[in-house]
Amino acid sequence: MAISHSLDELVRDLDALQKSVLPDACRRALYETGPHMRAFHAREMAGVFRDPVPFTLRSVRYKVDPGRLSLTLSISEDGTLGQSPADYLAPVFRDGVSTRGTAITTRFSRQLQRVGQISSGTHLVPNTRAKLAQTRRGRMSPLIYQTALSQLKGNIYAPRQPKAGERYFAIDTTSSSPLKPGIYRAKGDSISQLFTLLDAPPSVPRIYDWEEASIDEAIDQLEGRIMKHLQWP
Repeated sequence: MAISHSLDELVRDLDALQKSVLPDACRRALYETGPHMRAFHAREMAGVFRDPVPFTLRSVRYKVDPGRLSLTLSISEDGTLGQSPADYLAPVFRDGVSTRGTAITTRFSRQLQRVGQISSGTHLVPNTRAKLAQTRRGRMSPLIYQTALSQLKGNIYAPRQPKAGERYFAIDTTSSSPLKPGIYRAKGDSISQLFTLLDAPPSVPRIYDWEEASIDEAIDQLEGRIMKHLQWP
């Protein structure tokens, strides 16, 4: 997203000296506003999303073109194909058209699909309140993912092994089992469905106004900073 804003009203009131230094004032303001926008969105995301991970909070990128006097904001595309911040945040960004987006299929689901534990096109949703679930800050613990992948042959290099007397197993949507589709953990006489298996990715609400918030905040920052560098009276 490129942020552009007309400075016609501001320029109209400048004297000749201020007009001569305006391009430099704009460049300085742009370079200051870029890092400000990263910090701004980190704060906003922390307030809107439930316990966002650092990967999300650090996902905003910016680029200044000093020749064109432009500032471009984007979301990081770093990471595994299809699992970058740009991928998993897109469904929750408001787009002015729909109120809900489609959740991406996680790497965990894709790994289990590849080894035939669950059908292609299905989607796993964690049940953090399951009796045998282990959570960290309201999310399923990485230990659960690692152990499940190891037990279900989704990743032969997964370092975690289940404790004695427990096992993990998958019930696919094509199974005739009386158990509902999902990933289960059994321990002694207890069985918990750690992940529900859906036929398709669920929809998620578009709750973050990435574009409008960016434009409003960037314009406010740029105008204020330009005036500061012009030594506005």
